[in-house]
Formats: sequence, structure tokens, C-alpha cells
Amino acid sequence: MAKVSKRVHQVLSELSEARKALSRARLSLAQLTQINGPAHLVEKEWEQAHELLEARREKLLAIPGVVGFGLGGRHRAGVHTGEPCITVYVRQKLSPDEMKAQGMPRLPKTVRIGNYRMPIDVIELGELKRHLDAGAGVSPLPPVQPFQGTLGVFAKDLDHNDTVALTAMHVTGFQQFPDPISAAPSFCSPCLPAGGPTFGRLRQGTMTGIDAAKLELNAPQNTVSTLPVIGQIRGWRPTTFPGDQGVEVRLFGAVSGFQSGFIVSPAVSLPSESLDSAILVNINTAAGDSGCALVDADNLLLGFLVGQGTSELSNLRVFTPASLVLSRLRCDIPTS
Repeated sequence: MAKVSKRVHQVLSELSEARKALSRARLSLAQLTQINGPAHLVEKEWEQAHELLEARREKLLAIPGVVGFGLGGRHRAGVHTGEPCITVYVRQKLSPDEMKAQGMPRLPKTVRIGNYRMPIDVIELGELKRHLDAGAGVSPLPPVQPFQGTLGVFAKDLDHNDTVALTAMHVTGFQQFPDPISAAPSFCSPCLPAGGPTFGRLRQGTMTGIDAAKLELNAPQNTVSTLPVIGQIRGWRPTTFPGDQGVEVRLFGAVSGFQSGFIVSPAVSLPSESLDSAILVNINTAAGDSGCALVDADNLLLGFLVGQGTSELSNLRVFTPASLVLSRLRCDIPTS
């Protein structure tokens, strides 16, 4: 084995200390975050870019084919350059000639406020395919119905002072609950965790702004969640930009099992899908994984799986952020 120089040992030590410092910073952020705080956090040097994006959102959304937008790093010829940009997500990326033939206006190359200007990068997302198990067949009736997704984590319900399970709303067959005409459905045969003939019933959920539900449990549970392979959830935190861009993340889906990937965009507005501050991730998932928890390397919860974009060009999965889910559903997961 070749001898390692003193300087190399020093660099290795610095890398180790940097990883420890990053872990401590993430945990501190989780401890400082409240459920009524921002959905995501933007570092100070990016605040002007964020303000520009918000000022031009309606103009961008008015362009045919645009489904969402967020802050990002520019790509040229498929290579990430790191140059700050506004990333615009479209159903289908067309060439200038194709757009001209269809009578569609071209996206501007830049947007600006006064003298401040940012370039635009365009990424094809496709349609959003939600990841419930298409073979199970969900409806509000009968009273006990199959569960088509993955139970994400346990959390404390701040209004009832008990433990609930969190998952995706679309797997319940409802878009909004409570509603004026429906009784709470019960669910059986959960993918995770196994818990008897029925394991709980829908208490609250929505597909407006988020895609998430909380389920009242038949059997008492504590709020500690332990995911296979991943381990115990240590709490939750909001995503940060640009700090979480490219960060490794993990999940355990009922169908896909353990998967790892990386964040492409920590916060994307997808008004066409009624999703705010969605997290876009390059990771593998499958039908039946909906609702599974997305966590960082320190086992802090970041979001819950909704589905995937159908574009073969991007391989993007869409997650609704834990920060909004916990706020909207009045839940919390204490930091340990």
C-alpha cells in the first residue's frame, strides 16, 4: 500500500470535520424550525433572485406548456454549470421550429427587474403520475378499503394530542377531508406497517397546495418512526436553497424498498398540480410508494412522495414538503 502524505491525512481530517459540521448544522436547523415557519429557506445571497422569481411568476405561468418554476443551477449541453438561473418546468420541451409550427410563444432567455437579470433554464417534466397502486381500486366505499400507498411516518397530532400516521392524500380516494357528505373511511392491508385487519381511518387531508393525509390509528403508537434500512427518524426540517441542491436523500417505499438519490430542486412551485414548494428528486420509485418519507443523510424528514414526472428526459420524482404538510395538518415530529 502506497504511503499517504501528511497533507493528504490533513485533507481527510478536514473532510471528516466538514461532514460533522454539516450534520450539526442540519440538526440545529431542525431544532430551530417551527411548524408555522417558511415552507423552504433561501440563503441571503439568493434573496434578490427569489424576489425576481416571485415577481415574474404570473408572466411565466401564462406561457403555454409551463407547469412550474423554481430557483436552480444552469445546465449547458447536459452539464451542470452551477450558474444561478430560474428553472422553468414544461410538459414537453419543443424545438424553436416545433413551437413556431404550433403557434406557441418562445420562453424568454432571461427575466429581469430593473438592472437585475437572470437566465432561464428549461426542463421537461411531463405529466405528474401519482404513485398509488393502480391494481387495488380505491373508492370511499365500502367502509373498509385497501390501502394503496406507503405509510410515511408517525407524528403527534397537535389538536388531538395523539399519534397519527402521515401519507399521501391521493391514496385515500379523497381530495379533501373532512367534507360535508362523507364519513371517515377505514383502511385495511397497509403496506407499512402491518397492523391487523384494519389499522386506522382518515382524520384529515388535502390535495390543495400539498398532497398529504393524517390517519387516526386503531392501535396506540408512540411518535418514534423507524424505517427499514434507514433507521429512526430524528425530526424534520425545511429544505434550503442552494444548500440542498444536489444533496443525497433516501426513502423506503412499500414497493421499491430502500432507494437513494439526490435533490434536483429543493423548492418548485407546480400550480398546475396544486403543489406548493414541491421537492424534485432524481430517485427510483414505483406505484404503491406514494406517501413514503424522504429523508436526508441525518435521518431528518424532508417530504412525502406524490409521484413522478412522465418525461424520460429528467427522471424526476415529486415530493410534497414536510414543512407544509405538518403546518397544514397540525402535526409535529419532535427533534431527537
